[in-house]
Amino acid sequence: MSYLLPRLCLVIALLWATFFSSLSYAAEVKPFRITMVVFRGCEEACKGFTDYWKDRKIPVEIELLDVQTDIKKIPGFIAQVKKNKPDLLVTWGTTVSLQMLGTMDNADPAKHVTDVPALFMIASTPVGSGLVRSLASPGRNVSGTLYIVPVETQLNVARLYMPYKRIGFLYNTTEDNSKVVSADLEAAQAKFNFELVSREIPLNASGKPDPATLTKLVNELADQKVDFLYFAPDTFLLLNRDAITKAAVARKLPVLATSESVVLESEALFGVVNRYYTVGQLTASKAEQVLVNKIAPRDIPVVAPPGFSLIVNMRVAKELGRYPPIRVLKIAEIVQ
Repeated sequence: MSYLLPRLCLVIALLWATFFSSLSYAAEVKPFRITMVVFRGCEEACKGFTDYWKDRKIPVEIELLDVQTDIKKIPGFIAQVKKNKPDLLVTWGTTVSLQMLGTMDNADPAKHVTDVPALFMIASTPVGSGLVRSLASPGRNVSGTLYIVPVETQLNVARLYMPYKRIGFLYNTTEDNSKVVSADLEAAQAKFNFELVSREIPLNASGKPDPATLTKLVNELADQKVDFLYFAPDTFLLLNRDAITKAAVARKLPVLATSESVVLESEALFGVVNRYYTVGQLTASKAEQVLVNKIAPRDIPVVAPPGFSLIVNMRVAKELGRYPPIRVLKIAEIVQ
């Protein structure tokens, strides 16, 4: 027994040393500093991003800068990020991302954030808008996540719900996303055998899309007997989603949405979407690669969450008399 006592004391000493070493290490680890610039408050993608770190128990300090839909605030935020030099910059939406980061071809160190690793989320067409060179190889110190389900997938799912020969589209000439989606829809016409009926949104005296014209444009599309209105991932349209979708319902015109809020918060009949919360979580997993695993954003492909969600607003379905068929009910998420 006498030889066991020293050995036991040694084991106890080693355990205590390991314990206090772990405490010392934990005390020395500083939280990662993340600045997130959002367009209209901390919505579901933002919440998904912040919840990720709590679940993973990774210490972070997230500074939230809210544009509040006023892009005039962005230059001040750029100066703030340049001064504070966070470990990572996260941007929400195409407009905020382009304003903060610039494009592949015009990023200016004097006007944009170029010296801080960055990730974008809820950016509809990152290649088309010039945020990255390609999805597989971003080509700069910027990466991110996709949230828009491909147009062809949306059209395939839409055909499960209803036959269509004509699709209506509100075209915003001031929005890069609108231009890219319009081109995608035009390219899909031959494959899916439909006619795209577009209405360009007039500009007001300030050179911005005029919201007062939206009801009239929806009525024109209804008069053209389109089978449904395709609601593009466009900031202006999203801000005016109630006016658009209510005008459509008044004319018994179904709306296919590409963003969940148009179904959940407005009057779109259905949406083929990636959930914002899931996108936020995926973006945070990319942030972990940058911060913890020390992988440069340029080496992180831009990806989308696996699969998609089909959301049907049953209240609108009843009002339109467009009840989803059994094949849709089997895969859809029903909301009231």
